[in-house]
Amino acid sequence: MNENVLVIAAHPDDELLGSGGTLKKLIDHGYKVITVIFAKGRKEEENQMKEAMLNANKHLGIEEIIFLEYPNLLLETFPLHVINKEIEGLMEKYEPSIVFTHHYGDINKDHQILFQAVLTAARPLPGKKPFELLCFETVSSSEWSQQTNDKTFKPNYYVDITDTIDIKLESLKFYDVEMRPFPHPRSYKGVQHLAQVRGMTIGVEYAEAFEIIRRVWK
Repeated sequence: MNENVLVIAAHPDDELLGSGGTLKKLIDHGYKVITVIFAKGRKEEENQMKEAMLNANKHLGIEEIIFLEYPNLLLETFPLHVINKEIEGLMEKYEPSIVFTHHYGDINKDHQILFQAVLTAARPLPGKKPFELLCFETVSSSEWSQQTNDKTFKPNYYVDITDTIDIKLESLKFYDVEMRPFPHPRSYKGVQHLAQVRGMTIGVEYAEAFEIIRRVWK
C-alpha cells in the first residue's frame, strides 16, 4: 500500500501522546507515516529534544521525521499564512490519505494555532486529493480546556490499540524528561488509563479516540 499519513504536531511528544498506537497500527497495515513537529518544546530540554524525538519515532517505526524548530509557545507571533504555507507544501509533497493534528479546543495556544493552520491548508479545493482530517487528544491539554460545547474534545472515531499500546509506551520513554509522576495525566500510567477508558467505550482493552473534522469516501 502506497498511502501516506501525516501527523502534524506542535511539540515533541504530542504526536505519540495523541496517536502513537494508531500510527503503529497504520504502519503495520502498510501505510507510510510522516511526523511533522513544528516547535522545539520547552527551553529546559531543547538541546536533547531532537534526539529524543528521532529515537521515539523510529522506535515506533516512523522513518521520516520533519522538525521545523519554531520557538516554543510562540506560534501565535508568526503570521498564520507563514505556517499555512509550510503545511501546504507538505500536503503537496506527500499527498496524504489521512492527516492527524491537534484538537481545536486544546488549552495550549500552539495547539490552537496549528489546528487553524492545518484546517486552512486542508481546504478541499477542486483538483486536490481528498483526505481524512482527524484531531487527536493530548493529555494535559485537551482535558484541561473549558468544558464547553465549542472547546470540549468530542470523540467520534475510535481505534483499537490493544496490540500496540505497549510499543506506544515504550516509545514515550524516549521522552521521559517530558513525563510526570502519576496522577499527572502526562504520566505513563495516565496515558495507559486514558487508553483503557477509551477502550471500555468500544468494548476493547485499549483504544485511542479522535474527533473527525472531515471524512471523504470517493
